[in-house]
Amino acid sequence: MSRISSMMPRRGGRALAALAAAMALSVAAVQAVAAPDAGPQGAVVRGPWDQPVGPTVADRESAYYRFEKHRLDSADGKRHYRIEIAIPKQAAPAGGYTALYMLDGNAAMATLTDADMQAMGKAHPPVLVAIGYDIATRNDVVSRAYDYTPAVRDAQGREIPIPLDRGREGGGADVFLRFIDTQVRPLARSRARIDTKREMLWGHSYGGLFALHVLYTQPRAFGAYIVGDPSAWWNDGALVREWRAFDPARAAGLRVAILVGTKPRTDGRMNPNVRPGAINGPAGAMNGPPGARPPAGQDGKRADPRAIVAEMAEKLRAASAQATYETFPQFGHGEMIRASLARALQIASGATSIQP
Repeated sequence: MSRISSMMPRRGGRALAALAAAMALSVAAVQAVAAPDAGPQGAVVRGPWDQPVGPTVADRESAYYRFEKHRLDSADGKRHYRIEIAIPKQAAPAGGYTALYMLDGNAAMATLTDADMQAMGKAHPPVLVAIGYDIATRNDVVSRAYDYTPAVRDAQGREIPIPLDRGREGGGADVFLRFIDTQVRPLARSRARIDTKREMLWGHSYGGLFALHVLYTQPRAFGAYIVGDPSAWWNDGALVREWRAFDPARAAGLRVAILVGTKPRTDGRMNPNVRPGAINGPAGAMNGPPGARPPAGQDGKRADPRAIVAEMAEKLRAASAQATYETFPQFGHGEMIRASLARALQIASGATSIQP
């Protein structure tokens, strides 16, 4: 069951004040992805996932969209989701709206701007479906670690136990995809007339890992995949093994956009999509997340996840997929949530004025 919460508009001076406050919060939240900051009243925030979402575009009156909030639970009752649906006020085209399903829904909604909604509203506005968690902050990191990471199997197809990552269980990506297919999509389709042939998936970091896992295991699940800085290093390159077992011809005709931030880190932490062993930042800071190892290549040497991700796009394109690979030297891993989401909005709406 889902519950709908109506988004009531604010008016007059209060609306302007709310808009200014929300824009300030949005900028601060994006900056916080790259470097955690102090929380409300000086409280120490453990990480960017702890940043409060605050007011979003859904809390303000829009000339172009109306907004709904729904709450759903996982089949086992352990994970609780907030599904926010943005429905264009413009009448649906004959075949129905394009739909963009956005992972990390809380963070995605915090990243969207009023200018984004206006640009899409003046082009070909898609339905936006933000799949988030029913919490006040950007992410439920425990639920996200389970939902966005795939099960790992041996050569005989038997599932291999995945070691806990910082106390977080993984391996639930296929369960999560079933949740999207059986609960989220039917909900979205019941609220707006959606063209089921024009459903797209966007994900960043672990969300990008999930999106590519879906592409390599059920390529026709979506018509387009927009992937920001995918965590190709995860579990010693489990995604890379899926890629090497995948026939790129199965993706023919699909739209695949892979976007990677290449800005070096300066905080001593490691960047997810550069091989360990390279120098990045002061004091020889290593690239990649703490404890991560890139996948082994066929010669037994450690491979460069960024090079492998570029290879994915190249071979998908050679197999007749509409695949692109873009790098952003001005953006780091955290900043790529905005850059990749902006590209997803452009692809879904045709509004080229949307800026990363």
